[in-house]
Amino acid sequence: MSTPSGEPPKLIVPGSTTPVANQQLYVSNAGGTVQRTVTVAPKPRTDPGFYKRLITELNPLRQSNRAAMAVSGLGVAALALDVAATLNLGNPFLFYDRREQWKSMAGLLEGSRSDLWRAFFDDISPNWKGQARDTLQQYVRFNVNGLYGQLGKITDEMSGAMHGQYKEVLEYDLSVFGLYATSAPILRTVAAMSAHPVGRVALMTQVGLFMSAAGNLVKQFADVYNSYEGALNKLELKLNDLRGAFYRSGNPALGARDLHLTPAISDPTQLENYWVPMSKEAS
Repeated sequence: MSTPSGEPPKLIVPGSTTPVANQQLYVSNAGGTVQRTVTVAPKPRTDPGFYKRLITELNPLRQSNRAAMAVSGLGVAALALDVAATLNLGNPFLFYDRREQWKSMAGLLEGSRSDLWRAFFDDISPNWKGQARDTLQQYVRFNVNGLYGQLGKITDEMSGAMHGQYKEVLEYDLSVFGLYATSAPILRTVAAMSAHPVGRVALMTQVGLFMSAAGNLVKQFADVYNSYEGALNKLELKLNDLRGAFYRSGNPALGARDLHLTPAISDPTQLENYWVPMSKEAS
């Protein structure tokens, strides 16, 4: 059946009502009267403050290292690596939160799929026959169920990707902090002896070691970024395939794919012609 662009195909289901809010589920009885409203909202999670404490503890160490770098004569190059390594620090809680959101979404999707499946085969299929029932069954079995299955796979993969990001960001943060925590006392000590030629050589050596370690951290961040950028790109391609399966030309703005139903099936005055109660047919 053709429907206006952007609207889902219309199909009258006895005893159902249409939700008017994106995050609310209306539960009705067989007469179509709403019995209760269920609001679906994500549970808030509290940031434990790891990132803020990390920055608070890291700043004094950075200042100490920068002072030693300036004395060593390698200040410009060392400061550039210092900025690059610390600029890539991130809050792992952001990825943890997204991981939990995708996990919650996966649970809601599976719950909704099961509710829809059981609602049809427990309430509609045993009580109704007719063209509308057969069309709805085909749509639930082969379209909606498949859509939920594909969305479930994507939510699982997105949750896994966010967990990987959380792990990598946390490890990177700890690696940067560990580098500064171990190098700051050494650089501070040799910087105090830099007036002597031997002390200056020792300082330059230690700054060189710091630069090498900081450079490895920057490369580590680049490798992780490129790896997960590729993973997210693959997930985006899967979403594009999913849109193509359920929307005309893969564009949600063009509306859902046509079910090729007669317009009369959504006419309330002809409801009895398409929904045949089991009791009526038996009599």
